[in-house]
Amino acid sequence: MKVLTLIFSLLITCASIIGQNVIVEITDVRNSKGHLLLGIYTNDSDYQERVAIMKQTVLKTKLKDGKVITTIKGLPPGVYGIALMDDEDWDRKMAYSFIIPKEGFAFSNYYHEGFTKPHFKDFRFVLGKEDKKVIMKCKYL
Repeated sequence: MKVLTLIFSLLITCASIIGQNVIVEITDVRNSKGHLLLGIYTNDSDYQERVAIMKQTVLKTKLKDGKVITTIKGLPPGVYGIALMDDEDWDRKMAYSFIIPKEGFAFSNYYHEGFTKPHFKDFRFVLGKEDKKVIMKCKYL
């Protein structure tokens, strides 16, 4: 599995010259503390095990009215899903109060209403031969 992830990462690096971009609009960010951590996934098992094919950190320096836009560059066509954590305390881990997340989270084109972790199929999208825009609305409990 790790070998496949490495190969896919190398393909993404090579495809960055010719691949598509995903424009990510992140909304409802509650403050400018910390940074936003994005994980890009291609299937449910990797998502459940938190094995992202690509990770991206988004600084909140351009945050305006609770919104920031970033671009994930050079992805080859395929099925993807993006999960986000608003890492307000800079420790790169979700902070919890008992079992309830204290920091925000979001998913590509999907606003999670439940109390259990969503499945990849809930927030996946298809990237074709053209750039794609996704919206991620942050949720705080």
